[in-house]
Amino acid sequence: MPKYPRQELEKMVALWLETNARAERTGNWRPLADLYTEDAYYCWDIPGGLYEARGRENIRATCVGEAMDPYAGWTYPYDKIVIDEEKGECFGSWWQTPPGAPARPDGSKMRIIGASWFRYGGDSRWCEQRDFYDFGRTMEFIDECADRGILSELALQRRSERNKRLIQMLEQRLAYLRKSIEA
Repeated sequence: MPKYPRQELEKMVALWLETNARAERTGNWRPLADLYTEDAYYCWDIPGGLYEARGRENIRATCVGEAMDPYAGWTYPYDKIVIDEEKGECFGSWWQTPPGAPARPDGSKMRIIGASWFRYGGDSRWCEQRDFYDFGRTMEFIDECADRGILSELALQRRSERNKRLIQMLEQRLAYLRKSIEA
């Protein structure tokens, strides 16, 4: 017997997609937090580990708040969604797409793929989410957007902060590597 009826999970996915589309139109992603349980867990990979948020209001402030503020106007249309009613889980791939992005010189769309895994917590809410993307390729994509002049001032500021942190991490790693070959 499934943990949750498939129809309930399909309804949750439809609600998520509708709320996601509204967030794309308004540039305000915070209402997505209403679709998480009070004690939900959300994470994604970052250099050196995971970014983790626990609790609906923390997710509202960070994951669908501060982390998304630089990308007002961007769209994240879902491409494929798989529902596993036996486990109460969903997996979807999506495209991160900047507003008004010109085509690349080869004619391809300016976008990058990512994916999210969700665990359903009942009552039309997710209790867990994990996002997957290639951090290096995503940073190259953000750099490409900066080079083409399609990042907001806030996104440019966050990019600069990120680059400073990455330089520090790389300098630490380089020092370690140098030490390891000198021994």
